[in-house]
Amino acid sequence: MPITQRFFIHFIIAVTIFSSIIYILFRYNYQQATSIYTTINADYRRRPECSCTRPELLPLVSNLTTNSAETSSFHCSQYANHRGPNQRIISVSLFGPKENKMFQFNRSLNFLNELINDMNKVYSDGFTLRIYHDNTINTTDIVCPIECQNPNVDFCNMNSKLFIPPKIWRFIPAGDPLVDIMMSRDLDSALTQRERSAVNAWLASNKSFHAMRDHPMHGVPMLGGMWGFRPSLNANLSRIIHNKIHREDLIKNYGGRNDQTFLANEIWPHAKSSIIVHDSFLCKSNFGQQPLPFPTQRPSFNETNCFIGCVRPCCGFGRPPFGECPKDCRPKDHPEWVYC
Repeated sequence: MPITQRFFIHFIIAVTIFSSIIYILFRYNYQQATSIYTTINADYRRRPECSCTRPELLPLVSNLTTNSAETSSFHCSQYANHRGPNQRIISVSLFGPKENKMFQFNRSLNFLNELINDMNKVYSDGFTLRIYHDNTINTTDIVCPIECQNPNVDFCNMNSKLFIPPKIWRFIPAGDPLVDIMMSRDLDSALTQRERSAVNAWLASNKSFHAMRDHPMHGVPMLGGMWGFRPSLNANLSRIIHNKIHREDLIKNYGGRNDQTFLANEIWPHAKSSIIVHDSFLCKSNFGQQPLPFPTQRPSFNETNCFIGCVRPCCGFGRPPFGECPKDCRPKDHPEWVYC
């Protein structure tokens, strides 16, 4: 066979092999890209267990949700991820009788419905309620109807993170890079205008943290259901908090009712240099910072929820649950606020 003919045959074989390799690589990459796109853009509006569909969200402008290895550690739900960055979160923990001896299903569900009503009145300006829960909460019967009826509510199943104590689940948004503002609250306590005024004062500042103490018994640096953090102001500290919460050998020491011990030991040393504290009784306590008076006067004791953090139902009987607040804890321009 002439050399020219052999060269032509070899050339044809080489081109065929090269084309086959290119085709295989293209098909593989296309399938991978399609798989990623499908995972990210599957109908995130409907959980597999739900017959209802949630409202469409604006298209994402961030690629944070595309890194599944990264997002898995702070993942709440697919819908929550599709909300994108700059989320404003109020978070609560909801867990069952194994970890919570006080748990009563109907009572907890009533608390949750009341909290959602509060959200719609007090935090209607772009805040989302995240509910971190265990498998006590049935997806089909509870999660689906509540999420589909309330576009500002996301349920976050913690079944894959049960090593984290339940009362600390609600702290997880502090380490979430999709979150701009987070506030940890109690399921059984009302969200009030008095609280919102204090939160507004904090958000108008350049301080990373917020804490409230509104009762003579609120004698700790930070209460588990009355603090907030702005991850957007300190991304490095947000990552530190995330790592602390997810470090099994550390977090196991803060089970049960030790969520406030976790805050005192692990968060307060970082927080106290950049925090606004509103304190109506213990403003002279030696926690290492100078508290401020609440910007609004306390509601009448004839009204319900006369102090922040009280368990429903509270107050409303005309009998003060405590005495006058100290003069040093009253606003300088309102010394007459004996119940401040």
